[in-house]
Amino acid sequence: MGKKGGSFATTFVLALVIVVLSVGLGVGISRFDFAERVPLLGPLLQERPARTTTSPVVVEGVRELDQLATVRTTESIIVTRESGGDFLERLFSGEEVLLVASGNVEAGVDLSEIGDGDVEVRDDTVTIRLPEPEVLSASLDEDRTRVYDRDYSLLNVRPDDDLVEEARATAEERIEAAARENGVLGTAETNAENSIRAFVEVLGFKEVRFE
Repeated sequence: MGKKGGSFATTFVLALVIVVLSVGLGVGISRFDFAERVPLLGPLLQERPARTTTSPVVVEGVRELDQLATVRTTESIIVTRESGGDFLERLFSGEEVLLVASGNVEAGVDLSEIGDGDVEVRDDTVTIRLPEPEVLSASLDEDRTRVYDRDYSLLNVRPDDDLVEEARATAEERIEAAARENGVLGTAETNAENSIRAFVEVLGFKEVRFE
């Protein structure tokens, strides 16, 4: 009975010593960054930085949006074209065309150009490098575009239909230029970001950044 009591007391004392040493060791680690100094223990106990990866799900999902036409605008202009040449040419074949034109311009971001390196996922944040916004199409509205007037020289008896086509081509160029001046590309970029942000947040990410 005495031996059993002595054994119990010895065990109790050893357990108490272990607890005291454990507490002391814990305080030493917290005060002196002991974990960082131990080659094997340090990497296990230190807080690891968030891992940065690419997400195939995000990349493929954004690519499938393809050409995202994010804004459409309508412009109206007046174009005048006239045949050139010297005095005699203008006398016998001179002509002036007045075209009243209206057209539509679509602008957006071609998301099919996004590669794996353009999308980074860090915890709950997705960073996307978007291609530059661009004009996707510019075309005349045939119902609202017409030749308003054609003026011929006194001796001109052969209207030049090519002059009308030149006026139409010039109208398309000027309609696109007018849309650019009115900020269509900036609006396209903002709308594209909003659409992509909504798509990515559906996947469960909390923040979407654009570069």
